[in-house]
Amino acid sequence: MTPEENKEASTESAPKCDQQFVRDIIEAFARFADADDDYTNSHSFRVAYYTRLLAAELGCDEKTIERCYYAALLHDVGKNSIPKHILMKDGRLTDDEFEIMKQHPIHGYEILKTITSAPEIAEAAACHHERPDGKGYPRGLKGDEIPRIAQIIAVADTFDAMYSDRPYRDRMNFEHAVSIIRDGINAQFFEDVVEAFLRLVNKGYFRAKDDLGGGCTEDITNIASQARKPA
Repeated sequence: MTPEENKEASTESAPKCDQQFVRDIIEAFARFADADDDYTNSHSFRVAYYTRLLAAELGCDEKTIERCYYAALLHDVGKNSIPKHILMKDGRLTDDEFEIMKQHPIHGYEILKTITSAPEIAEAAACHHERPDGKGYPRGLKGDEIPRIAQIIAVADTFDAMYSDRPYRDRMNFEHAVSIIRDGINAQFFEDVVEAFLRLVNKGYFRAKDDLGGGCTEDITNIASQARKPA
C-alpha cells in the first residue's frame, strides 16, 4: 500500500467527529469550569441558553446561533486560573483581589485561542466584560471594537449574575433586574441587544417558573463587575 493509499484508508476508518460529539466535549468543559465555583454552578449553561435566545431574536443564522451558544458555554473558563481563595471568597473582594479577578477574560482567551476553526469563541471569552462606553475590561474596548458574540453574551451574563441566588444575596427582583439591563443601553450594553432582550421578556422568556415576585432590589450600578458581599 502506498503512503497515499494508507492515508486514505486511515481517514476512512477513523471515527467521524460529528456535531454532537463536539457539543458534548464543550459542555463537559463548561461543567468543569462551573464546578470550580460553588457560587455560580450551572451559570455557564444558563448564560448559553440566554445567549442562544438573544442570537435567534436578533436574526442570526443557525450556524451563528450555535457558535454563540458554544462561546457562551466557555466564556468563563479563565476563572480556572484565578486563585481559589479569591474565586471562593465569601466576603467583598479587596481592590487588589478584584484586579486579579478581572484577569479571567485574558486567561480564557489564552486557553481558547487554539480553537482556530472558531476564533470568535476565544474573542468572546476575552471581551464579554467590555462595554460600548469603553469602561469595561480587560482591554477597554469601545463600540464596534467589541466582537458581536461578546456583545450578546454580555447581556446574558449580566442578567444571570443578577437573577440567580447567591450565598451572599437572594435572586434579584425580576423587574428590577430587567430595569438595570434597560438602563445600561449604550453605556454597558449595545442598544439592539437590549431591545432583543426586552422583546423576549415581553414574550414571557427569562422569568423563572418559580418566580412569584419578591427578590432583592439592592442598587447596583454595574452588576457585571460586582464584588462579592457578605451574606
